[in-house]
Amino acid sequence: MSDVKGAGRLRQIARLREAGIAAVIIVLIVVFGVLNPRFLNPDNLGSIVLSVGILMILAIGQMLVIITRNIDLSVGSVLGLSAMVMGMVGRDFPQLPIALLIVVAMVVGGLAGAVNGVLVALFKIPAIIATLGTLAIFRGLTFLVSNNVQVDPEDISVEMKNLAARGLLGVPWLVIFALIVVALAWWFTKRTMTGKRLYAIGSNPDAARMRGLNVTGLTFGVFVVMGALAGLGGAMYVARFATVNPADAGLGFELAVISAVVIGGTNIFGGSGTVLGTVLGTILVGILANGLTVVGVSGFWQRFASGAIILLAIVADSFVRKRIETRQSRETVVRSP
Repeated sequence: MSDVKGAGRLRQIARLREAGIAAVIIVLIVVFGVLNPRFLNPDNLGSIVLSVGILMILAIGQMLVIITRNIDLSVGSVLGLSAMVMGMVGRDFPQLPIALLIVVAMVVGGLAGAVNGVLVALFKIPAIIATLGTLAIFRGLTFLVSNNVQVDPEDISVEMKNLAARGLLGVPWLVIFALIVVALAWWFTKRTMTGKRLYAIGSNPDAARMRGLNVTGLTFGVFVVMGALAGLGGAMYVARFATVNPADAGLGFELAVISAVVIGGTNIFGGSGTVLGTVLGTILVGILANGLTVVGVSGFWQRFASGAIILLAIVADSFVRKRIETRQSRETVVRSP
C-alpha cells in the first residue's frame, strides 16, 4: 500500500512540474518575442529546434543515468570525440553511406560509455568522480585522434548536412531522430520491466540488490546507452554545424544536458523522472539559451542563469515534495483509528 501511495505522490509531483515547465516556456517565448521580435523569426525558431534536438538526445540518456542515482559529466566530451571520429572517417572514406557513419559515431560513444560503466558499476568509483576524469580523458583523445586538426565544412558530405536541413514533411531528420529516441525512451520506461527496475535501483540500490536485481549490469547498461546516444548526438552535431573543432566540439554540453534533466523534474538523487519532463526541460533550456543570446545577454550571465535555474529547480522540487508528504501524513493521521 505504501508503494502505491509513493508512486501516486511521484506522479502528482511530475504532473505539477510538467505543467509548471510548460507555463514557463510560454512565458519565455512571449518575453523574448517582446524584447526582440527577431526571436520569433522562422529562421531563429528553426535554429532553436535543431539545437534542442541534439540536446534532447543527450538529455534522454542522462535522465536514465540520473534515475539510477548516478551522473555522467563526460557527455560533452563523448559527443566531441564521436563527432571527430565520424567526421574523419567520412572525410577519408567519402564513399561510405551516411547510416554507416552514424553507426561509427554511436559505436565510439558506446565504447566511451562502457568505460564509464566499468569505472562506476564494476570498480564502484563514484560516478561524479569517474566521469569528471573521463571528461578530460575523452577530450584529450579528441585532440590525439585528430592531431589537433579540425574537420572542415568541405570534408562533410552534402548528404550529412542535409540531415539538419531536410527530412519528412518538412521536419529535418535530426529532429526525427530525436523524436524516435524520445518515443523509445517513453516505451522503455513505461512498458518494460527493465525500465521499471532502473527506478527501483535509484530509489534504493541496497533493496534492489536484496530483491535480486542485477544492479551492476543495469548500471553498466545505462552508461553504455548514454554513450551511444552521445555518439548519435555527435553525428547530429556534425550535420548541424558541418564542422568539428577538437577544441570546442561538445564543449559545455554537460551543463546544458544536466540542466535540462533536472529542470524537467528528474530527482538528482535518483528514483524518479519522466520522459515528458525531460523533453520540456530541454525545450526550456534551448529557448532560454537562444533567447538570452538574441536579447544581447553576455555569456557570463547566461552561465549564471543556467546555474541559478538548476538550483531553483532542485529547491522547487524539494518544496513540492515536502508539501505533498506533509499533506499525505495529515490524511494518514485523520484516517487512523
